[in-house]
Amino acid sequence: MIEDYRSAQRAGQRAYRANVARGQSPYLAVLDDILTDVDIVAQEPLGLVDIPAESIVGTKTAGRHTAFASNFMPLLDDDTEFAVKWSNLCDAHLEEGIHTPIIAFEYLNKFYVQEGNKRVSVLKYYEAVKIPGTVTRLIPAKNDTLESKLYYEFLDFYKLSRVNYVGFSRLGGYAKLQALACKATGEVWTEDDRLNFSSLYTMFSQQFYALGGGSLGLTPGDALLVYLSVYRYADACESTPTEVRENLARLWDEVKILAEPHAVELLLEPKQSSEPLLSKLNIFSSRPSELRVVFLHEHNAQTSAWVRGQDKGRAALVKAFPDKLYVSCRENINPEVDTEQVLEEVAHDHADIVFTTSARMHTACLKVAAQHPKTRFLNCSLSAPHPLVRTYYPRTYEVTYLLGMLAGIVSHSDKVGYVAANPVYGVPAAINAFAQGVRAVRPDSRVVLRWACLCDAAHPQDFSDRKDIEVFYSQDFREPEGTYRDYGLCRRLPDGVLQPLGLPEWRWDVFFTEIVRSVFAGTWDSAPGGRAINYWWGLKSGAERVEYPTRLNDGTMQLLKMAERQLCDGEIHVFPTESYSQGHALHHAAASGIYTPKELMEMDWLEECVEGELPSYDELDAKTRSLLNVNGLDIVKGTPQ
Repeated sequence: MIEDYRSAQRAGQRAYRANVARGQSPYLAVLDDILTDVDIVAQEPLGLVDIPAESIVGTKTAGRHTAFASNFMPLLDDDTEFAVKWSNLCDAHLEEGIHTPIIAFEYLNKFYVQEGNKRVSVLKYYEAVKIPGTVTRLIPAKNDTLESKLYYEFLDFYKLSRVNYVGFSRLGGYAKLQALACKATGEVWTEDDRLNFSSLYTMFSQQFYALGGGSLGLTPGDALLVYLSVYRYADACESTPTEVRENLARLWDEVKILAEPHAVELLLEPKQSSEPLLSKLNIFSSRPSELRVVFLHEHNAQTSAWVRGQDKGRAALVKAFPDKLYVSCRENINPEVDTEQVLEEVAHDHADIVFTTSARMHTACLKVAAQHPKTRFLNCSLSAPHPLVRTYYPRTYEVTYLLGMLAGIVSHSDKVGYVAANPVYGVPAAINAFAQGVRAVRPDSRVVLRWACLCDAAHPQDFSDRKDIEVFYSQDFREPEGTYRDYGLCRRLPDGVLQPLGLPEWRWDVFFTEIVRSVFAGTWDSAPGGRAINYWWGLKSGAERVEYPTRLNDGTMQLLKMAERQLCDGEIHVFPTESYSQGHALHHAAASGIYTPKELMEMDWLEECVEGELPSYDELDAKTRSLLNVNGLDIVKGTPQ
């Protein structure tokens, strides 16, 4: 088999030259050299392990490491004893297989051979996927680098799954995979679980690379998380390679967005587009003359103020485009049970635009949108990085800042209350903006935080247990349980009656009208390809405003209206250049001293004047957890960015 040796040698020489050209070492990595200044805190014998061949990257000691190129292909001349032994191993492999396990060390989920370098070389030459080996794991001290954090997440995952071939380029991947594979937190995988996943992962990886995934700077694991967020794990395991390839191709923009740090575009105001002359003359124009628009609600207008508000926007939309729209509405849709089927029905019925008004419908939207690219899907949520489904939501922090100012003005104490709905994107910014507004007029004030998603009889959401809190921002107590809606700022009077002081109004008609207008105008598709679009509009666009049902004195109203104008004109920046979270931890904007919209949206900390904390994932009920799985804060889900 000397010809095989020469073929492998040529592959080694090519790798040698390529590494030299890149200024890299052309030989095998040496673990002893890598560990020179590394603090190894533990050694763990793993026993006999199937080692992913692609993860075997070097040798334990310097020894004969120059006999191999970095890809484990041989470099020594074909008339050496080394070449003879390598060729004999080829014969043994082809006749009866190489059965003797190698001995290796694992460090940061890469493997370094102590005994069996030539066996690895031969097996890699014949494109073996896994190589059996007796492995000792070397665990380094934890530090703040991304590599270290990823490795420690892997260690936790490995204890449960014994899966060592899946990698991720960002934090939180292993915990998300555990959930997407239908395993509870801390649940150990069975042998059948491992076999099923191995089959799926092998098939998926092949399709990922076949579609060009190797050029994206992502791992197959990164892409698999996107895939399993749309297609159920059980269905994916039953799919054929062709089905996986077709489904992945539909999601390719979703995958590519992971490699682009600015691939999510926050549209902060409606775009005012001028119509080209040819469009006005309707020459070569593909703009629609009429549209079918469908609204899907989790609840109904009789029991939910949230749906009533969206319905009010729907009525305004119909009025804005008379005789150009066919508008229909579906209510009482269970997000986990009914949404996918209903979306399929409306897409097959040639809907042009579908507004889903519950964030919990987002996952179903993704799956159906992948199958129906001609239908435009939108979901009422924030920070969903998916080109297939656009999101819309008001910039609530602007309104809560104004209401915080009002709370500071009218409160007779330095304690005011705030009831937040759920720990999702945008909520910490709203809480902190409220605190900034309070402290703008009452510098020593404190904000007591409670959560509508947590039931705690000892800490009611009307703060009736706190005599020092008479003014608070909370939900609408007139709403049925489970249909929380911001009620606004109110004062508890001596007889217990709640007096509304400031009510936020979310103007869904602005969203619906301007989004539909962009479709009629032909500007819907004007955004760069592959970007996820989040409509995040505020006071300036008219997408939100504050009502003051209780008469306030002229000076207070003048101050609030002036602050509102300055917010619209960008003269007030809600958050100072330096902010301190709980524990007096310093936070500051990344650039220019002004928080970017992305930084505000992804804010996951609370101002130090806030008494309370973000709830833990384990405290939440199943319904709230399903909401968090769509746009919940990663820090709450235990999947940090």
